[in-house]
Amino acid sequence: MAPAPFTPIFPPAEKPLRQRRPGHLSLIKDSFSLPTLMTLGAAVQSLLFLVLPARYAFLPAAVILLRAAVITIRQLTSLDHYITQQRGVIPGRTSAQLPQASYDPLRTNEKSSCVFGSTPAGESVVVFLIGARLNHPLGPFSPAAKGLDEQGTACNQDILDRAKELGCLGMTTCKGNEASSHNMFLSVFYFRDLEGLNRFAHDPIHRRAWEWYEKECTAKGYKHIGVFHEAFCVPKGAYESIYLNMQPTLMGTGNAAIRNEATGTDEWVRTLVDASGRGWRSQHSRLGREVKKQAEEK
Repeated sequence: MAPAPFTPIFPPAEKPLRQRRPGHLSLIKDSFSLPTLMTLGAAVQSLLFLVLPARYAFLPAAVILLRAAVITIRQLTSLDHYITQQRGVIPGRTSAQLPQASYDPLRTNEKSSCVFGSTPAGESVVVFLIGARLNHPLGPFSPAAKGLDEQGTACNQDILDRAKELGCLGMTTCKGNEASSHNMFLSVFYFRDLEGLNRFAHDPIHRRAWEWYEKECTAKGYKHIGVFHEAFCVPKGAYESIYLNMQPTLMGTGNAAIRNEATGTDEWVRTLVDASGRGWRSQHSRLGREVKKQAEEK
């Protein structure tokens, strides 16, 4: 008996899911150590005691503390809603897989009517990591840091805006925690093939970013701004994923363009599929080798 096509967690949509990126407030917060943040807070509180009557100076801190307590209590009293709705956790086991290039929902009982195939890791994928580190005591307030953020944001947004053209499946942003300042910023992209990534690498917006770095960093002798990238071309059957009680993350956040042959329109499919069956229990099966073995035995 042939394996059944994967069951998607989310139905196809007319538009790709908007990628969430951290705000500037979290950037500033994570760029300074806890002692520095506590010192800044103490300085603000001292200033309030200088300009306000003593009985009022403590009110801002009390309001902030009370608000945090109320929010936490409310979250604890509706924990399931908080986990699944506010945090976006998908209960159970899921896996990230690439959908087929097209499907026809009107062709019942045929594989072509399904969004996904039935072989795990059935398509190759390119993983692209690009990031920067600010090796400066002032972190995001250091020279050229603002320009770096602008250039990086522009490049990332260009890839996401042209996701279908470039074959980009999605992006996840991370921060390194090797240093207390958390001043390493990383974007993880997934592409269908290397050609799409190379197309972006030769685009004007990417060249402008390099020209900016040469002019604003290299020419001025700035050594505190480091940039890097890594790329991995992963053939089919050479990668696997499993998520247990997780919100969509990394490759699981992906959106792939897929052709609906019945309507003649393009749709967007998120990469997460149900992985609760026994066929997902081992790494061997998640690499698609169990399906391949069964096909060879026929």
